[in-house]
Amino acid sequence: MRRKLIVGLGTVLAALAVTGLAYAAVNVTFSVTASPAKANKPTGLKVNIGSTDDTPGALQPPIMNRIVIKLPGGKYNANKFPRCKLASLQAKGPKGCSSRSKIGSGTGVGLARPVVEDPVNGKLTLFNGSKVGGRDTVLVYVFPDLGPTFVSVGKVIKSGGKYTLDFNIPPIKTLPNAPDASVTSVKTNTPRKSIKQGKRKHYLIIAPRKCSKTWKASATFYFATGETKTVNVSQKCKR
Repeated sequence: MRRKLIVGLGTVLAALAVTGLAYAAVNVTFSVTASPAKANKPTGLKVNIGSTDDTPGALQPPIMNRIVIKLPGGKYNANKFPRCKLASLQAKGPKGCSSRSKIGSGTGVGLARPVVEDPVNGKLTLFNGSKVGGRDTVLVYVFPDLGPTFVSVGKVIKSGGKYTLDFNIPPIKTLPNAPDASVTSVKTNTPRKSIKQGKRKHYLIIAPRKCSKTWKASATFYFATGETKTVNVSQKCKR
């Protein structure tokens, strides 16, 4: 009996060790860049995300299902711009929303191996979404070159003068009986955007009011395996 317990314990520990190694092999890169990077001035945002898995024999990284980005501050003037309704975007695509509610674009890449060998590329279109629970939203419409379209909803949360963008990533379908695609790359660009109301011009994004040489941000990535990865970044700024 004692020997069986020892053997069983050894098996469990070995499994945990393998799991730990698998987790450690997942690598995530992240950058967020304000341009221009001048304090309290209208700006745009570029976001780059990459995910890989260096585990021997791994066909792709685990499925990413949530991204939480924390920004240093500034102002997001969503109320000044036309909004896109989620239901309309899901039913009609970008044509279901005013072109003035479009706030950015980008690209995404996923993998669904071994059934789908080649990368699955997608075109991303970002919209100023309607409020949900009193919070602003960013809607990311994804048009992949394989599989159905879908929308990722990002909640815009303001607290203590700082902003958090909390995006869900729904299952990314490809072919029947193929595994859901795993995100390997996301690149988005929200350019400096303005709207004129009467004699006054309003900008969508205003950079943080203060600059102490750099602005700091972070992103936490959640995977279907239960693993999370946090990446901290900084950008030089000007007063």
